Amino acid sequence: MSQMAYHLICRLTALLLFSSCAGLPVRGSVGGQTIDTRVDAEAARYYVAGYLAGQRHNSVLDRRIADAYKNGRSELPDRAELKRLSEEFSVDFAAAYLADRIIAVPQNRRFRERFEENRRAFSQKRLRLPPGAADYEVLFIPTYLYKRLPITGGDFAVPKKALGTIGLPFVFVETVEDGAVEANADIVAAAIGARAQSGRRVIVISASKSGPEVALALTRLGGAATRHVAAWINTVGALQGTPLTDEHLLPEAEDLVGPVNVAGMQSLMTERSRRRFLSFRLPDHILVVNYFGIPFSGSVSSWARPGFTPLGRHGPNDGILLLADMIFPGGITVAELGLDHFLLDQNLDAATVGLVTTVMGWTGDSTTGVLHISDP
Repeated sequence: MSQMAYHLICRLTALLLFSSCAGLPVRGSVGGQTIDTRVDAEAARYYVAGYLAGQRHNSVLDRRIADAYKNGRSELPDRAELKRLSEEFSVDFAAAYLADRIIAVPQNRRFRERFEENRRAFSQKRLRLPPGAADYEVLFIPTYLYKRLPITGGDFAVPKKALGTIGLPFVFVETVEDGAVEANADIVAAAIGARAQSGRRVIVISASKSGPEVALALTRLGGAATRHVAAWINTVGALQGTPLTDEHLLPEAEDLVGPVNVAGMQSLMTERSRRRFLSFRLPDHILVVNYFGIPFSGSVSSWARPGFTPLGRHGPNDGILLLADMIFPGGITVAELGLDHFLLDQNLDAATVGLVTTVMGWTGDSTTGVLHISDP
């Protein structure tokens, strides 16, 4: 066993033991997803186990929670609203509130239903792709240090294997693994442009740091040059950077992999990232799907926990990014309760196929989004 692997296992064991004891136990559901974990405050416990289940017996909390909904934004809550709720109630309360608001949006709910159906069909080996599947291909854009730290999944090894299983073609774009967002966006734009000659409709999939790289590339290309792009799946997208870079709280990558170009992390500082975010203008024909985890205090992995608590003063987060900052406005949003930034889910292959096939069905029939799935 390597020294790095040994330290990772030790850290995992210690933090899992800590997380299994801290907080208040809670069991409930949000939008059909079951929560069985620990949360950071009684308000969060009551909200999940009581309020959302219709069992309202605390008039004071009931009134405060109702006011939160009444005073909230008409669209999904932004960073400021979630920070306010974190201060008024707790970070876990704000996380659960965001999850409930996401699933309350009709198109999010419809997409999730079809996503769950397709994910389940793949796991049960009964997925049948629609005839139009032959018209699609996937473009993977890897994330930070995907070559030197493949253990994080940034090289898309599992998703690539999953798509190979169903016979869907894909292209993996080699970006500069520690390069700045702006420089990598040029590489991504060139790769997207080159696929126009493939004759297929492209589904772009990014992860974390490659999220803003894709958004910037699509913005630079514009509508005419992206007619072949059907959709972008923005997975745990660092669209507005992270306060961890501002506060120098991210683990030192050089301790694990040796010298790195500081430009990569500097391009994720919040002021620069939020200014860049305001410049994004995606062509209207591209479907955007935001996909990320919403962890609670008792479900944060050892990889994400070092950043989870420090980020908590800014609001609910996944251990690396603030939750609201991963959402591209106007897109469909799918959140996985209990998972953090690293999406350490043993069914990542099924999730990948579920997302891609649902996107194909959705873009193939924008009215119903129906996929043809049947038993063998």
